[in-house]
Amino acid sequence: MSRGVVDVWRPITRKGAGAEQLLSVALFAFSIGFALMAIHALAIGDRETSGVFAICTVGSFIFASALRMILLRHPLQAARSGLLALVIFYAAGPLIVAIPLAELLPGFGIVDAYFEMCSALTTTGASNIGDIEEVPNTILLWRSVCAGFGGFVSLVAALAIFAPLSIGGFEVRHILDRPQEPVHHSRLAPDALMDRRETVERAIWAARVLGTPYCGMIVLCMLGLAAAGAPAFEALCYAFGAVSTTGFVVNPGGIAAYGSRAVELVLLFVIVPAAIGIAVHLQALRGRFRVYLEDPECRYMTIAVSVIVAILFLRHWIGAIETRSTDEWQAGLSALWGTLFMAISYITTAGFESADWEGATAWSALRTPGITLVGLAIVGGGAASTAGGVKLIRAALLGKHSLNELARLTRPTEVRPIRSGSNRVTQSAMRIVFVFVMLYVLSVVLSALALTATGMNMIDAIIASISILSNTGPLLPLISGDSDAWVKLADAGKIVLCIGMIVGRMETLAVVALLSPRTWRK
Repeated sequence: MSRGVVDVWRPITRKGAGAEQLLSVALFAFSIGFALMAIHALAIGDRETSGVFAICTVGSFIFASALRMILLRHPLQAARSGLLALVIFYAAGPLIVAIPLAELLPGFGIVDAYFEMCSALTTTGASNIGDIEEVPNTILLWRSVCAGFGGFVSLVAALAIFAPLSIGGFEVRHILDRPQEPVHHSRLAPDALMDRRETVERAIWAARVLGTPYCGMIVLCMLGLAAAGAPAFEALCYAFGAVSTTGFVVNPGGIAAYGSRAVELVLLFVIVPAAIGIAVHLQALRGRFRVYLEDPECRYMTIAVSVIVAILFLRHWIGAIETRSTDEWQAGLSALWGTLFMAISYITTAGFESADWEGATAWSALRTPGITLVGLAIVGGGAASTAGGVKLIRAALLGKHSLNELARLTRPTEVRPIRSGSNRVTQSAMRIVFVFVMLYVLSVVLSALALTATGMNMIDAIIASISILSNTGPLLPLISGDSDAWVKLADAGKIVLCIGMIVGRMETLAVVALLSPRTWRK
């Protein structure tokens, strides 16, 4: 193999790829976060909260040290230990970071706290906190910090774990055109890791490459929101949520309560890059800025948003004609902006709500059909990004293949290759897309059935399942019109949805790969 090229199809067969070390690193990161929250609570005069976080700091540090010693002596020997470590992080991590919530929030049980923090680490944004005003600021900040950390972990995992295994969106990109041709290293790793592809080394490289831009986006978003009129504390919390596409609300009424298009514009400048695949950003960091214009997923996002906005605005325009309110051009522009913001917010699976969303209804006297937002959340953002959903490239390829099959009904012998940008998509790639979509639909069905068994009606169960598996937590409260939709769930339903959050963030193909017998071979 020539230097500078990575063969991503050769399976990783090394014993103990070192991924077990990442678990202890995550716990040490939690202990640092606990310590910072203890300092924050002490600075604002909340001694009780500071004491709880201080105890969690010590406990997390001791637990992390013990786990590191155990795993170094008995490393994970599974062939895909990186996937196993990631599942353990998403399953056990929320239990650790949820301790302050269970201790400090009245009436908040361990299941409620676990649901809240699982939603944060998986960047889902589904909250079961009823009265946000009664929650200490340190708890709100801790939840936002965990959401930001979860988004960063998902990006690092994309490069360190998913890319070598050709899953998580890379399975489509890696088999375009010529399946046996290796992918050039510039899309995956630097020269130093060509012969050393252990998970830990890749994770260290990914963290170094992504750390500064990721933190820089948080700072810029916070400053932009504060300059646009948001309070400094809320601006910081929303900055973590925007970069990780987590739609947590930290004030009554959320983003819409500000009534500021400047705030919403700042959020758009953050959530759109966050929903673009990390492989595209890596090429841009190397100076190829035209990649944003050339990338198929960027074009698919633009087309999807444009079509949905055009359809919805045309519908409201027709309604305004019937109510003789078309001369209210300012209301029309507000309706257009609200529709545009919501379309982008939900295709990126962030789930922030615009102040002008309800203004469109007031202008035309027609309610905007929520099913359009459900469809956008299902499609989701780019592969290997903080966004959830099926992913744009998979949805686009599935749509193209469906059109080809319809065309073949009248021209059975016609050969029409499917292309993604300038690349031809192979049958192997389409087979993987079909498998993923089938598994996604199956997951929605099973999750909905489990929720109905807990007493939830079928419609809400389906919307809740889509919301969770697409990592778009604000979807159910928006569609149902009940801001406490997650609060009213039974504990059994919350446990089901926590499993769905993890599956949605890991993606079904990764879960299947983890369940494969090959994974457990030493």
